[in-house]
Amino acid sequence: MKPDFQMYEYEIYLDNAATTALDPEVVEAMRPYWDEKYGNPETVYRLGRESAKAVEDARASISEILKCDPEEIFFTSGGTEANNWAIKGIDTGEMAVGATEHASVLEPARWKIHNPEEDALYEIPVDEYGIVDLDRFDSNKTSSLLSLVSVQYANNEIGTIQPVAKIAEWCKKKGAVFHCDAVQAFGKVDFDVDDVGCDMMSLSAHKIHGPMGIGALYIRKSIQNQMEPLLHGGGQERGLRSGTLAVPEIVGFAKAAELAHNAIPKEMKRLMSISEWLAGSLCGSFKAKRNGHPTQRLPNIINVTIPNVETEVICGIMCTQYGTCLSAGSACSTSKRESHVLKAIGHKSGDMLSTLRISLSRYNSDSDIRLAFARLQTAMEDAKKRSLI
Repeated sequence: MKPDFQMYEYEIYLDNAATTALDPEVVEAMRPYWDEKYGNPETVYRLGRESAKAVEDARASISEILKCDPEEIFFTSGGTEANNWAIKGIDTGEMAVGATEHASVLEPARWKIHNPEEDALYEIPVDEYGIVDLDRFDSNKTSSLLSLVSVQYANNEIGTIQPVAKIAEWCKKKGAVFHCDAVQAFGKVDFDVDDVGCDMMSLSAHKIHGPMGIGALYIRKSIQNQMEPLLHGGGQERGLRSGTLAVPEIVGFAKAAELAHNAIPKEMKRLMSISEWLAGSLCGSFKAKRNGHPTQRLPNIINVTIPNVETEVICGIMCTQYGTCLSAGSACSTSKRESHVLKAIGHKSGDMLSTLRISLSRYNSDSDIRLAFARLQTAMEDAKKRSLI
């Protein structure tokens, strides 16, 4: 059966949890710092001073959104570096991480346990929706000497939003530093650092129509004296994060954050509505089961399991024949056939190969989503006829 539209006539990008297109306003904000105001912000002449001011203006802009002190924002190369620094920068004996955390939290946490006799890493279990189960964790754990806890604000695969304020209170009672990976939630949910109650928070620009290669770690002033640098050398960022600052990217990050934050009230309500329609259509047409929390979730991520369908095949067909970009899982773990997130919420191996993630952005129109669903219906019929699924 041939589709009633031309291949690639109109490409639809629905993998925004992986990365997003650069907003033209962001490009324009960055442009002067590539070819006109190109000075190193550590230098004293005019070009350097212009760059330094741009960096501090960007820092102030992001801190205003988070309602924190500008001196609590430290620029990094992205969310992965921010997460690694949060985990490796604090001297810990015992730490706990959520079972569904991003690999850039899980892997440095495992790496950090050099001496099992002195250090310990605990995994906080989650329920069937991906919400951390603190009561179950407390009942199973024998030690109460936690010094660092890392739980993400919202999951990058299934979109579940954690009760971060509750987690912060729990950490406070235990005397533990609380790190929150907010890479997926920032720019989609309206919050500030006091709403979350965390001591550290990771952010990234390329999930909100900003440039790749730039992010930030919020570090509460009261714990900055506990932080060890991840990178040494130039003494930038008040000696805590060495390396020449990426001025164009920092400027772009701040602009993207401003645009995303301003769009939250209107755009996230619209995306929640269209994602509900799409999830219902997937469940109705393909007998799919939606993954993640039914209400406490990001408005832009839809994750479903379609019985007896190998979704990597469907994603390949949708991309190569129907000009539509979807994902069978996290972009950071495409080489791994099984998702630790789906495993943590109780999925079996076969189900993991039958899972589809669709992630939207404010660039996706309602008609985009309806057309993408029509293309998916056609692709599924085509794949079945050719015995590909």
